Amino acid sequence: MEPLSLSRECLRHIDELDLGYEQDYPSDEDRKMVELFRGITKQIVASREGFTGEGLDAIEGLVKKSPDSISGQLDDFITRLLLEDVPGMVRRVMKLSRLEATTHPSITTAVYVQEAVRMYIYGFTQASVAISRAALEQALKERLGRQGDGSFIPFQDLVEEAKRWNILDATTARQVRDTAKKADRVLHERPTDQEGAWEILIEVRGLLQEIYSTTGGL
Repeated sequence: MEPLSLSRECLRHIDELDLGYEQDYPSDEDRKMVELFRGITKQIVASREGFTGEGLDAIEGLVKKSPDSISGQLDDFITRLLLEDVPGMVRRVMKLSRLEATTHPSITTAVYVQEAVRMYIYGFTQASVAISRAALEQALKERLGRQGDGSFIPFQDLVEEAKRWNILDATTARQVRDTAKKADRVLHERPTDQEGAWEILIEVRGLLQEIYSTTGGL
């Protein structure tokens, strides 16, 4: 028998705890209270993630009156949620390969690259696209010596300047523009799914490896 992963082991332990609770407190009233608090917890999370309808004043009053109890319910809810998502996160990490280049990006650019990947792994597709786009722009700024100088330079101008300095060739410059356009469409009007975020992330990672492997210079 294949051994259970740690996330599955944790979920199984949670199931055992739930079963033990049901056996220790078998009344219908107890079960209804558990379901009630789980429903309240879901409503609290939903009201923080987006706009919700009216009628939640009583729940907000409960949050203020019993913050420790609500924190415990949220801990339970979020723990279960994350453990259920772990296998998907693992699959997304396994799809990725090592990033390699002859030079490494600055700490500033590296933060964007890391967070773009993490957002994809955690399933936040729009955030992954946004930060992937930012990582690409920061890489060009860094290679051109413009990172952190406070000046605004249109993205197209960065691409053209990178071509003049032989950081990008004609083919790579076209790929950079095309990938940036894909990301811009997502950010401005067309939310994407995991597959779309994956496509943009992989393109950006490939371009970053090329950008940080060219010598450049006039």
